[in-house]
Amino acid sequence: MIREYTRRLLWLAGGLTVSSVGITMMLQANIGLEPWSVLQQGMAQTFGMTYGTAAVIVGAVVIAIAVACGESFGIGTLGNIFICGPLIDLLLYLGWVPAMERLWSGTLMLLGGLELLALGTWLYMKSALGAGPRDALMVVLARRTGRSVGLCRAVVEIIIIFAGWRMGGQVGIGTVISALGLGTLFNLNFALLRFPAAEVHQENLSETLRRLRGGETPQTP
Repeated sequence: MIREYTRRLLWLAGGLTVSSVGITMMLQANIGLEPWSVLQQGMAQTFGMTYGTAAVIVGAVVIAIAVACGESFGIGTLGNIFICGPLIDLLLYLGWVPAMERLWSGTLMLLGGLELLALGTWLYMKSALGAGPRDALMVVLARRTGRSVGLCRAVVEIIIIFAGWRMGGQVGIGTVISALGLGTLFNLNFALLRFPAAEVHQENLSETLRRLRGGETPQTP
């Protein structure tokens, strides 16, 4: 049992690390950010905090709303909130990912970041240790409104792009590319990796604790 969870935690750690590198590349592309990053960058500029701190705050608020509406969370959810933000700040501080100054180089950097984000999400989801906070919120909104998850995501992203832009977040061609292409890129990667994302049960915290106490074999992909 411990060996099984150690393996899953390694998948989780790898996924969070790869995703953080991808998001850092998207930030350094300088041609516009994906919707949630627009909001978080805007918050950082408005309130004088780091991008990572803003990401932690946004993630914590989002999952708090989801939990208040009856959605559960897992170890992976907490890792998504409290590890990715500080890791992105560290990468920005170290300067390992240079800032792009031209459209063509920025576009290449953005596309590379999107691909790493997709691969990181695959690793994260493969651990099956809890849905990401934003995904949990979309599920709650879809359940409460009776609308599709896709429609709820689109409405929320329009709102947060506008809010982030008003606070100084960077909106540009990269925002359009991210908003329109990220879902397709995820689906393509999952298909190539033969990963049935929709069929994977994301284990919540109470399930993890119960299985660790009782020795029940976890169901992993």
